[in-house]
Amino acid sequence: MCSSSTIVCILIFLQISHVLTAGQFAIIPPPNSIVGFLGEEVILPCQLTTSSVPESTNIQVQWILHKSSEKIDVKSYYGRNKPETQDDRYRGRAELSWNDLNKGNMSLILKKTYLSDQGNYTCIIILGDWYDEVMVELILAAKGTEPTIALVDYKGSGIGLTCSSNVWYPKPKALWLDSEGKVRSKQSDTTITETAAGNFSVSSSITIESRVDHEVSCKIINELLGMESESRILISDAFYPATSPWLAPFLIILLIFICLLVGAGYKVKGKYLICHFHNLI
Repeated sequence: MCSSSTIVCILIFLQISHVLTAGQFAIIPPPNSIVGFLGEEVILPCQLTTSSVPESTNIQVQWILHKSSEKIDVKSYYGRNKPETQDDRYRGRAELSWNDLNKGNMSLILKKTYLSDQGNYTCIIILGDWYDEVMVELILAAKGTEPTIALVDYKGSGIGLTCSSNVWYPKPKALWLDSEGKVRSKQSDTTITETAAGNFSVSSSITIESRVDHEVSCKIINELLGMESESRILISDAFYPATSPWLAPFLIILLIFICLLVGAGYKVKGKYLICHFHNLI
C-alpha cells in the first residue's frame, strides 16, 4: 500500500504537469473578421502559440458553425485511428491541413464558398487534458462583372444611358463620373435587385445633354472589399439628336406668319359678309 506522502507527491506532480501543459498551449485569436471572396477558397485561422505539438499528444479538433437554430458540424477530427464526422453540406468542401496539425495549425480550409457559409465558427482544440476554443467570424463578398453602358433612348436634346452589372455582394454603390473622374451632379436613377442566388444586380440610368461633357464613366463599388469596376465611353456629337441654331427663330417666324394669315382671313371673311348683306337689301 502506498504511503500518504507518496500519494501527495504523485498528486502534486500531476498538478504541476497539468499547469505546465496548460501554460504551453494557447490559441491565437484572429484580430478581425475573416473576409473571403464568394465562390472561392477561404482559410479560417486557428493557430496555437506553439509551433510544435508532441507526437504522443492526442489531438482533437472541431469546427462548429453557429446558425440561428442549429450548430453545424463543419469538420471534427478526434485523433488518429478514430472516425471523423462532418455535415453533408461540407463534405468535400471543408478540410484540415493534416501535415500542419503537429505544428499547431488547426485552421479550416473552406473550398467553393456559398452565402450560407457566412457566420460565426468555433474552433475547439483538445490536446490530452488541455482544452480551449476561439470564435472566428466569416464574411463573404463578391466583386461583380464589368459594367456595361448602353444607349437606350433620346430625351429631348440629350441621350439616355444605362449602366448594368451583376453578381455583387453585399449591395454595391453605383456612380456616374465625368471626364475628370468627378461625380456627375445630374441625378441618376439606380436600382439594386437581389437575385435568387442571394447576390445583387445593379442598373443605373442617366441623361447626358449635348454640348456638355461627352466622356461618360460608370463605376460600381464594393465598399466592404474596397474594390471597384469601371467602364468608360466617349459619345460623339453625331449620336445626339440633330438640332439647328436657326430652328427656334424659324419656328417663331412661322408662328407669326400663321397668326397674320389667320387675321387676314378673318378680315376678308368680314368684308364678304358685309357685301353679301348689302346685296340682300
